[in-house]
Amino acid sequence: MRTQGIALVATLALMVLVALLVFGTFFRTQIELWVTRNDTTSVQAFYAAEAGLQKYKAVLFQHYLWLERQGNDTGGPGCYSSLVNGIDLYRDGNVLQFTDNQITLAQGESVLYAGENPIGYYDVRLIRDERDGQIFTLVSQGTSSGAKATVQATFRISSNEPAIFSGAQGNKWLNGGATVRGGIYIEGDDNNRDQYVIEANGNFSLLNHYNLNDERSYPGISNLVDQAYRRVDDLCASLRVRYGKISVGGSTQIGEPGNKVKGVFVGRGTQDITGQNVNVCQNNKGVCTEAIGPFDLSNPPPLPKLDVKLDSDTCSSYSTWRACLQDKATLRIQRLGGVVSLVQPPQANLQPSCLSAMLSGTLALDQRTVDCTFTRLDGTTGGFKYSYAGGRGLLEVYGDVTLEGINVVFAKPTAYKTLSGNAKKATFVVLSKDGQGGNLDIKGNLLPDPSHGQFPNHVLGIVAEKDVYQSGQYVMAPVYAGETFRVVKDNVLFGMVISNQFCTTSAGKSDCGAGQKAEVVHIRIPRANWPNFFPSVRMPTFQVLSYERR
Repeated sequence: MRTQGIALVATLALMVLVALLVFGTFFRTQIELWVTRNDTTSVQAFYAAEAGLQKYKAVLFQHYLWLERQGNDTGGPGCYSSLVNGIDLYRDGNVLQFTDNQITLAQGESVLYAGENPIGYYDVRLIRDERDGQIFTLVSQGTSSGAKATVQATFRISSNEPAIFSGAQGNKWLNGGATVRGGIYIEGDDNNRDQYVIEANGNFSLLNHYNLNDERSYPGISNLVDQAYRRVDDLCASLRVRYGKISVGGSTQIGEPGNKVKGVFVGRGTQDITGQNVNVCQNNKGVCTEAIGPFDLSNPPPLPKLDVKLDSDTCSSYSTWRACLQDKATLRIQRLGGVVSLVQPPQANLQPSCLSAMLSGTLALDQRTVDCTFTRLDGTTGGFKYSYAGGRGLLEVYGDVTLEGINVVFAKPTAYKTLSGNAKKATFVVLSKDGQGGNLDIKGNLLPDPSHGQFPNHVLGIVAEKDVYQSGQYVMAPVYAGETFRVVKDNVLFGMVISNQFCTTSAGKSDCGAGQKAEVVHIRIPRANWPNFFPSVRMPTFQVLSYERR
């Protein structure tokens, strides 16, 4: 009897133990299933968020390129991105605008698998940095069966041109007291990557700001410039060298601790940045920059050349920029074999003083009147006229003017007035012919006449096939020199320079000796005011700065 009772108890205990084991196994299996399900939904939520981020990253990039091709440009004088006003997702004119620096790009969009059943959803926001108009962050939040995940990426999206754009010769002579307010781009020589394109061993400065209201530094300049462009605290300046090296020594200042340049991207990277400056950003190769590394543009613009096709809507149908300048000029005059003749328009009735002023091969704009205007078929004025009164010259340019085989000298301080249709812009072009002409010498100030309009709403573009020499104190214009641009000590160019070689000098027209204290101030010209035949070297940049998973 007792033995049977013990057997019953043992059996019951064994059954309980088995039950506990079965229940434990079941419960553990359920927990593992729940954990697995949670892991699965978390992963699905992450991939939903990632899908939203990748989709709208592509949308953002494509939309940005589309805006650039459209010529959308209303960004103002400083850091600029064509996305600043919002996004036209469907390119139908309906622009999603920023509210409190944010735009909702997607809400509850689904992610499907093969059976076309949703495995998750995502919401995507675009956030604009309120302090830097070129910084944007995409934030994508994914959900799946209650699980959530967030991923985000930050981009620099910009549309700027540099203050100085140089070719193979670069800016070697920036080794004195030169100051550049804005970016520098140097193409360099692919066959000589070890050459120094900048040897900054003196007081050279590359700065990210300007203030034209400072009368001590720029007396009489501010009233010539539109109010919005008189002071810019962030020019989004960068130093880029495609091929070559730079030396940073002496008291060189590239950026400032409190106002860094956006990037220093040189050749093969920091190995191409040598030297050491004095007491500035010593822990970063002596440059004050937000980013540093090798040349970063995947499709960089080449130095514009006259006998190469120009990347321009105006000249898109011409095989070369030169052919475009010759054929589309409002007025074209050519000197060949000592004879000056009107080429275009052939029916124009010019004043005798016009062609005779160029017989020597040099058009000297001094105290004589040179009237090369004519009446066009539509009744408007074409050509140009120079007159002198009260110690100052006045150059009126109607349309775009091309002079071939002629050198031009601005011998006196000169104000310019431009008009192309209803726009206050024009291009003044000096080309070489059979090795003659193509140089431009600016001996006095060359500035816009403020009674006609302020810069950069009123612009004269200067194009010279060979050299441009600025010995006048102030020039306010975008300038192209196919060979060398020289600016003399203590003088300032307001606008931008495109040249094969740039130097600040007091060594004369034929030399680029030790650098001197001269200045270039980059005043950005909106596309609507850009002279028709002046080359654009805008550098659209779409750069991923960071990626984060939460």
